[in-house]
Amino acid sequence: MNMFLTNNSRLKIKDIVKRISLDKPVSLEERIFVEKFSKHNSTIWTWLKKANSLRRYGKQQSDGINGLIQNLGLDGLETENHFDPKNDDLADWFSGSPDWVRRS
Repeated sequence: MNMFLTNNSRLKIKDIVKRISLDKPVSLEERIFVEKFSKHNSTIWTWLKKANSLRRYGKQQSDGINGLIQNLGLDGLETENHFDPKNDDLADWFSGSPDWVRRS
């Protein structure tokens, strides 16, 4: 599915993502709108991941590992999301990733 991102859509997405990061109200329709684009656009997916991380954990110190994880938009600030090579399968660990990561 090819999703064309207009400038108006990009600005709308940036506004919604900013409100998510600040824990401000976002409607279900707005959330669905952003999710739809994030499944096909790695940049929007990263914006959304960072916004959710900021909302949940606040801004992490940029000079620490948590700041790096947050800036890259990765899961891992919760202990249960850390990869454990003794108990986790790498393919399963990436199963929650968007389509574009799983295709790589």
